[in-house]
Amino acid sequence: MQTITDKVRKAHELLSRDEATTAQAHAAGKLLERLESGNINISIIGQFKRGKSSLANKMLGDDFFPVGIVPITSAVTRVVYGEDKKCEVRFKNGICREIELAELPSFVSEQENSNNALGVDEVIIHAPSDFLKGGITFVDTPGVGSYHQNNTKTAYDYLKESDGVIFLLSVDSPINQIEIEFLKNTKEYVGKFYFAVNKIDTVSRQDLEAYTNYCKLLISQLIGGGTAAAGGTACPEIRLFPVSAVSGEGVEALKAAVLRDSRETAHEIMEASAVKKLDDIIDSTVRQLRFYWKAMNMRLEDLDKQFKAVSEFLSEQKAYAAAQEFGFEVHLNIIRLALSDKVMELFGMEYSYEIDTLPAGMAQMDKPTFLAKVDELCDNLYKTLESILLYREENTYNVAHRLNALNRMTFYLRDLQS
Repeated sequence: MQTITDKVRKAHELLSRDEATTAQAHAAGKLLERLESGNINISIIGQFKRGKSSLANKMLGDDFFPVGIVPITSAVTRVVYGEDKKCEVRFKNGICREIELAELPSFVSEQENSNNALGVDEVIIHAPSDFLKGGITFVDTPGVGSYHQNNTKTAYDYLKESDGVIFLLSVDSPINQIEIEFLKNTKEYVGKFYFAVNKIDTVSRQDLEAYTNYCKLLISQLIGGGTAAAGGTACPEIRLFPVSAVSGEGVEALKAAVLRDSRETAHEIMEASAVKKLDDIIDSTVRQLRFYWKAMNMRLEDLDKQFKAVSEFLSEQKAYAAAQEFGFEVHLNIIRLALSDKVMELFGMEYSYEIDTLPAGMAQMDKPTFLAKVDELCDNLYKTLESILLYREENTYNVAHRLNALNRMTFYLRDLQS
């Protein structure tokens, strides 16, 4: 019987065979790496201003994350175990820069990096925290539902990287529609929930009990954890952790539950999460192939217009490259990102490239090498689009072979879901 790791490995192999599914192949490859590493990702998520960053600081025993009176977090911050405390910022263009922890708000706070204008991909903090020693990667995410829509998108996107989540609620607000939708989405990707209720220091025990009973009943209905028992009590699978990120009350119980699971059931949690993530990758592939079918059935004159637009854009990228005088590695990454965006814009299809990680100060590529790589990148994309979209392909055998290969891929991927 195939394990989930076997299935992910097979999916990665299938997806890597066809240039039409580069984005999905990349996602499957990342999932396989994480399964084989055994490190579990625990993210703290929820609506904005529920106290996620404050609770994260309490759990880690240090003030890593900036907190404030207005919506703060604008970028994902991962904390991993390390003997020495250090912090590095990774940008979407591939640059990786080490910073002082005191500089962190400049990169992850909405006030200083509004709508992530700096293009931060993620921040990684290395910390000598006992909580992380067993292979936990702890992640603070932007809150959903604020005015800053980029924060909500970032939080939703990171769900696909999470194995378990601490879903943070707060006694100062009933569960609302934003949280309900976020919870429904979250259950499609993660293998383990820890429901925490913050700000318990602001209410009476009687009000707290009423709030938690209400939450248990509603959550059990929303995530399918079982039906409520007679008399209106919630099913026992749903456990809430009342906490105060200010006083620290209840935080140790939450930490103990996460640590126990990371020691005893991490593999099961990761496998449960991977099953859901593989389903999402396969469903994404099927949707992607539908886009290809649609593009391949465009009228020839419309397809001509699209390819003319591609050709003009590639010429623009080559001109952009020729105008650069330094930082060639960065500019190569920028062009890769631009090409991906253009393919999505013109054809509605995902086409991704690996973005090279570039430590600060790295400058090894000379301009002739850079220009040659840009030419190769652009020319290969055009030829690839011609091939996968069967642009002006007149050989009947090539067309039949291409369509048959896509059908076989879909069949084999669907078989992995059974």
